[in-house]
Amino acid sequence: MILSTMSARIIDIAKAAEVSPSAVSLALNNKSGVSGELRERIQDIAKDMGYRSVARQEGRGAAGSVKLLKIAKHGHVVNERHNAFITEYLEGIEQGAKRRNYTLEVSFFNRTPVEKIVEEELRAGGNKGAGGLIVLGTELSAHELSFFTALTRPTVFIDTCFPLTVFDCVDMDNGDGVFRSIEYFYRMGHRSIGLVKSSYETRNFKEREEGFREAMEYFSLPVQEDFIIAVDPAYEQAAGDMARFLERTGLRAGGKTPFPSAFFCMNDIIAYGCMKALREKGFAIPGDVSVIGFDDLPSSSVTDPPLTSIRVSTRQIGGRALEKLSERIEGSADGRPEKILVSGTLMVRGSVKKL
Repeated sequence: MILSTMSARIIDIAKAAEVSPSAVSLALNNKSGVSGELRERIQDIAKDMGYRSVARQEGRGAAGSVKLLKIAKHGHVVNERHNAFITEYLEGIEQGAKRRNYTLEVSFFNRTPVEKIVEEELRAGGNKGAGGLIVLGTELSAHELSFFTALTRPTVFIDTCFPLTVFDCVDMDNGDGVFRSIEYFYRMGHRSIGLVKSSYETRNFKEREEGFREAMEYFSLPVQEDFIIAVDPAYEQAAGDMARFLERTGLRAGGKTPFPSAFFCMNDIIAYGCMKALREKGFAIPGDVSVIGFDDLPSSSVTDPPLTSIRVSTRQIGGRALEKLSERIEGSADGRPEKILVSGTLMVRGSVKKL
């Protein structure tokens, strides 16, 4: 196993080599899964970039390493459009690992049953296994988190938070982010606000819908059930689902049927798809309809119009997860699981009109 000691990061090497961070992790840690030729090329690039490695300190064993598991159960939420978002988690984790002189491994699982992932980690136990795991649990259910109780190694979940789980979780504060969005709509004069939610349920999405209803009640605004629209969270599918909703209801710009002046969308990808469908039906954004998203992906600042969105402190979440995991590995934390929520920031851009 190897430890990074210089400023070059796994993601920097991955970009230069045009491979995934997982492939870089395998190559730098001399693990199977990449060809000899690719391993050598990655190691040469790492050397040229000033990435220096040293052998794990004798006596530290597996406790000197941590592993990030990125799990895409169905890929409708964790997919290539969220790579920048997930990369920031990795950056926060990697920076924390370097400070503590931990080896960091990265493993990506695409449509692999959670039971199989846990079985693989059990087989990698003992001195060969990582001392602790950080799991990207975005698409996982509470039941699927329970499979990880079979592991004896400390485990921290990010991008999800189930109140009754026995694990530490570090997640964004969904309720706070939604409240900030509805509050901004209200301050801009909007009183008729719809919700575009995901047809695939995750814990984060569920909390955002609950937060929407609570915020609407706080501002004494009616929740219009006819304008709570479920769409696939993938871009093209979201656009298609929104277009079908508009066609089915006969809604169009300038029509006589009452239509919300604003929509809160559960994430930026959903917002992009809905904006596309609305524009194709003649709606001007924000002239006819205002939109706010959630996640603040890099492309949100260059959409037409630039999308107002909740920026999630992903690096902070990754770093806090590594800090919590380190406490578990070193035995400095008590046995009670912690649920840590990190607030976001509303990034105001051009997708909301003042009425």
